[in-house]
Amino acid sequence: MKDIFLLLGGNKLNEGMIRKMRSKGCKTYVIDWNEKPYLTGDKHYQIDVKDSEKILKVLTEDNVIDRVEYAFSSIDFAVPSVAAIHRRLGYLTLNDEAMKYTSSKSMMTRRWKECGLLNREVFSYENFDSSILELNKKFKLIFKPDNSASSRGITVVEKNSSEEILKKAFDRAKKDASDSEVEIEEYVEGTEFTVEILGDAYESVCVFGMSRKSHTKNTNGNRIASKLHYNAVPIEIQNHIADIAIKCYKALGFSASMGHLEVILKENGEISPLEIGARSSGFIASDLIDICSGDDFVGSFINVLKGGRVPNGLHKQTDRTALYYFYDLPFGTRIKKLCTIMEFLPDNVISHFSNRDGLVLGKVIPKLDNDNDRLGFEILEGPKDILTIETVKKAEEAMIKEMVEEI
Repeated sequence: MKDIFLLLGGNKLNEGMIRKMRSKGCKTYVIDWNEKPYLTGDKHYQIDVKDSEKILKVLTEDNVIDRVEYAFSSIDFAVPSVAAIHRRLGYLTLNDEAMKYTSSKSMMTRRWKECGLLNREVFSYENFDSSILELNKKFKLIFKPDNSASSRGITVVEKNSSEEILKKAFDRAKKDASDSEVEIEEYVEGTEFTVEILGDAYESVCVFGMSRKSHTKNTNGNRIASKLHYNAVPIEIQNHIADIAIKCYKALGFSASMGHLEVILKENGEISPLEIGARSSGFIASDLIDICSGDDFVGSFINVLKGGRVPNGLHKQTDRTALYYFYDLPFGTRIKKLCTIMEFLPDNVISHFSNRDGLVLGKVIPKLDNDNDRLGFEILEGPKDILTIETVKKAEEAMIKEMVEEI
């Protein structure tokens, strides 16, 4: 009897996955190296999610490995462990050749450049040198760790900045890169999208949905998402993005895997891929993609692991839109009254789940350094003509006016 869901990483954003797998009759066992992670499920193993050998050893000794239905993680570093678990279960998985691209931005962008998919300049450095100053004379730049998580270590630097500013951005990225390599890219202006992909083992690739991304201004040059708005642009644009997303997925040799891709849609219509993970993420996989596709994204992946197929191209989208809304309050203000965005949205917008742990009366709002600093979130659903970005921004402005005060 397969009745265990393995969650690698007990982050609160994975709570929807526990609920999803519980509806499929599974208990949740959490792998997390913290003594007391936010999510512990029905059982917690205090193991590093990267240590696949120890994970399999402990699960085998505990006589539970053969009861595992499915393993999931939102962490790029845990992708090899998820694959190792699925291989032990006899499932189809991402192959070793494709696996090498999942943890290195420099490797994936190099491959996309070879395939004519990149549309921007990208460079990799292990050490700071004068050529970075020359690059900055030509381009506005973005500095990224070659491999990291939760939007850590990212800085956008304006054109013709000082050497001191460039060095600070470089050191910040290097500090969060586990391989000490820094990716420096031409900063491309445009609209950013996230794309959720699922490919089978037979060369078919389906885009289940995508979001238009907004970023907080409450940070020191980082790019931290404040809104992910799903099924929010015309279907023609979604088809265009889906075509490129599938090419990006296939260029890296991905198959029998989810894919979480980030792209920039330039004003001239060109699409440039930013990065991809061979995974999805928490509430995106459990709720948001299901709302816009009308399908069971996680169930479809479990079917793929067992030899199932997916259709090619963009999945049919519903007449509903979904929004991953993160509370984004102005830096330096103080919370004078506890409010929620729901109080200011139309009645036919619903919240599937919320977490407002960071909204505390009297709290002074700090600047955000990474994704984990965000104050709280809502998983919203509504009709496409009602839950628009304009409606949300208007509601947010009204909420902020009532909720915070200058100090």
